[in-house]
Amino acid sequence: MKRESRILVGIIAIIAIMIGAGYVGINAISGLDSPLSVVTSSSMQHDNDLSQIGVIDTGDVMIIQAPSKVDIQSYVEGTVSGLKMFGDYGHVIVYNRGDDVNPVIHRAIIWLDYNSKDGTWSAPSLADYKGSWSCTGSSNYLSLSGTLTFQGITQSNKTVSINLDSLGKQSGYLTMGDNPVSNSYFDQTVGIISHPIGNDDIRSVPIMELPWMGVLKVYMTENKRAYLSHVPNSSICLVMLFATIIGLIYSYDIFYLRKKLAEDQKELDEYRYY
Repeated sequence: MKRESRILVGIIAIIAIMIGAGYVGINAISGLDSPLSVVTSSSMQHDNDLSQIGVIDTGDVMIIQAPSKVDIQSYVEGTVSGLKMFGDYGHVIVYNRGDDVNPVIHRAIIWLDYNSKDGTWSAPSLADYKGSWSCTGSSNYLSLSGTLTFQGITQSNKTVSINLDSLGKQSGYLTMGDNPVSNSYFDQTVGIISHPIGNDDIRSVPIMELPWMGVLKVYMTENKRAYLSHVPNSSICLVMLFATIIGLIYSYDIFYLRKKLAEDQKELDEYRYY
């Protein structure tokens, strides 16, 4: 094998080792057997027709972490602490909603504690919340009842309401997708799930985005393929990314080859001089 070819193989091997080492590191940080998750719907997009870096879009791969390793903050808490994840306040969670049903990746909006003695709900995080909210039955955040409404929340400035009497009686998060077009209601309002998301329901917490890397998997999943229409730029970006990587490897190989030819020419000139 020529020296130039050996160098190219060496570069590819180094990249493979780096990817492998990165996966091992991610696995250790994640605390999960499978630290990666492909997003197969458009419910978390901030633009219903475009993929954006820093936002959870169809075809993105998410690096996820065990919930026990994360101090989860809701959107309401995030507006006070300043914590932002994937373009908005608070954490995004992946939660289970039953056997043989795909898990959901949505933003945790507010934690509610169910008061079994009187059937009301407590939301301590509302004590410091600076946003606009109201409740028809009782506006005491320690004993809420009736219809709870938030005005102008999330990056898309949504106004959302929920009848607390309709909720399953367990403490947990009210959740909602970020998409301003398709997700203008709480999950618990539209039948995605009937109760707040308790700690035992949380499967994982996304902590980092790998944009476009799951596009091929979504394309190969027939019942999810249609969601790619919401991210027409993702396939192009993925091709450009790989083309850039290949181009860098090729450019390095050309650079080395030219350097080697220059060195050989220099040696030849010195030999002729003597």
